Amino acid sequence: MIIFLYGEDSYRINQKIKEIVKGYEAKNPSGFNLAEIDLEESKIDDFFETARAGSLIPEKKLIILKNIFSADSEKILEFFQPKQAPLADKFQDIIFLIIHFGGSNKDKLFEYLTAKPNQSQNFKILKEYEIKSWARQFANSLDIDFASDAIDFLVANRGADLWRLDSEIRKLADYKVKGVLSKSQVEELAAAGADYKVFELTDAMARKDKKKALAALYKTLDGGEKPTEMLGLLAWQVRNLLRFKMNPNNPAELKLHPFVLEKTKTAAKLFSIEELKTILSRIIDLDLTLKTSDSDAKTALSLLIAEL
Repeated sequence: MIIFLYGEDSYRINQKIKEIVKGYEAKNPSGFNLAEIDLEESKIDDFFETARAGSLIPEKKLIILKNIFSADSEKILEFFQPKQAPLADKFQDIIFLIIHFGGSNKDKLFEYLTAKPNQSQNFKILKEYEIKSWARQFANSLDIDFASDAIDFLVANRGADLWRLDSEIRKLADYKVKGVLSKSQVEELAAAGADYKVFELTDAMARKDKKKALAALYKTLDGGEKPTEMLGLLAWQVRNLLRFKMNPNNPAELKLHPFVLEKTKTAAKLFSIEELKTILSRIIDLDLTLKTSDSDAKTALSLLIAEL
């Protein structure tokens, strides 16, 4: 089976990955047959060997494959469409979960992955009314709700980035515990200044100054910010940088506070698109790790910054 998740909305793709992994682990609890391969970091032969390797435990295998378009498309197509036997006959006990953080293209491999019987889903950036609906549903899952003008304010000031909204709503839920949040409460707790903590960190990362980047991280954490919230902030800013780099002529579409937009424009000059994609991919991987394991969040986040 092939499940192909792609699109510009990395947050919802990541949520879908966690949903699939959780469902898989419920049926295959050993964990021995779950593998994750990034073809920007691993050789294509590593993927082939993992898929062909046998298992001592009679469970389905789940292979999460990222950056598939960084590898040789023809070789991968030959692997999935061998002349000798169809994929269903060779790999009927394997689930291939293939992830692409980007839109559609005319590549033959892309056409194959999005064709039946494969299962594919395109995660496009949500429209404003869809973001408000998502934010309300997410808040309800945390036993809180928003007054209409409160959710309007939150979305207007946080834009379309679900990573940042996730972090803000969790913070609001920690404060409120239960009930309906008013606009004044959201204004107080989600003040614009909260976003600015991440700029010192991303500025140091842009200059490749790991010492200052780590100092900025520890300063923020010592100030009371949770590591998971800081990870959300970092994902939010990297996402802003990437969206600006890919569409620099229409900055208004980002719907950012003027101060945030100006900081984003300045930092974007120091990153390449590929660097930002790599950083965002690492953030997404770490977020998944933190939510599916007992890893120490502060240590893991520090290692991420040190290794970038």
